[in-house]
Amino acid sequence: MNELNLPAIAGGVVIGLSFGVIMQRSRFCMVAAVSNAMVMRDYRHVQAFLAAWAIAIPGVMFVESAGWVAIADAGYRSARLNWSGSIAGGLLFGFGAALAGGCAARTLVNVAEGHLGSLITLVAMMLFAGITTFGLLEPARMALSGATAITLASGDSGISTVMRVPPWLAGVVISIVAVGLIVRLGQIRENARLIFAGAAIGGLVVLAWLVNGWWAADEFTSGRLAAIAITGPLARISYWLSTNTGSVLNFGGAFVAATFVGAMLSAVLRRGFIAATADARRIPHNLIGGAFMGIGATLAGGCNIGQGLSGVSTLSIGSILATVSMVGGTVLGVKWWERHV
Repeated sequence: MNELNLPAIAGGVVIGLSFGVIMQRSRFCMVAAVSNAMVMRDYRHVQAFLAAWAIAIPGVMFVESAGWVAIADAGYRSARLNWSGSIAGGLLFGFGAALAGGCAARTLVNVAEGHLGSLITLVAMMLFAGITTFGLLEPARMALSGATAITLASGDSGISTVMRVPPWLAGVVISIVAVGLIVRLGQIRENARLIFAGAAIGGLVVLAWLVNGWWAADEFTSGRLAAIAITGPLARISYWLSTNTGSVLNFGGAFVAATFVGAMLSAVLRRGFIAATADARRIPHNLIGGAFMGIGATLAGGCNIGQGLSGVSTLSIGSILATVSMVGGTVLGVKWWERHV
């Protein structure tokens, strides 16, 4: 049995509590970003994501350039590019998130606020993430990856490595582009609250890499270098609950639990905690959407947080491919709702 990495757990608690509060107060969500932009031409949540990338990407690239954290050793930057899983999983996750009415993190926060429909989605997502990672669907997932994955000659699937530019330079350029898009979308003052929330989340991504790769780095404690994620830790919790094996006392488990607690405390203090019963008409959407999210996130190597923020912050080609596919899947899901509502 591995010894507990207490600094990593403590870091997960602090970052998770902060993340939960920010998420609850800002309503930061990929589905909201896509649907609001499509239906109402409301780009506030898009600006929030751009702000998160504008901080996270250059921050992580600087951390890598300074040699503080071996970002290239993270699974996101593996030379083995599972392009089919990134695309298929991303599309499935995005469609499921739109069907269920919220991404992985938004679903967790909604449960913390007392929404029983989101609890159904969360349970389905956990169950199918566990099945796809460790259970019945694992052989199919591994077979797909084995048949289609390619190995890059660069030995690293990071954009900066492939393009042979310094990581810090790639980070600065992308940050400038993200800030330019925020300005181009306009209404900066009116949307300042959400933009600031996105920037704060981007800062938490950088902090998580520093916690796992520097402050809490421990050669005697097993575990792949990573930052914040939702679906992966939930899959491990599901596996632990069903088999009583494995460990959830790590950064990921602490982060997810603390996110839930932080969101609940914020909701209670703001009188936003309301025990809302599930809409019977929506339960099939909750179940199917949650299942699609669990399967899709596992195929893609992470959800819109694990891939869309942590993975993209490393400028991993696979993470960017998965994130674009998640947005595409969400677009398809929103269009499906428009035709069936």
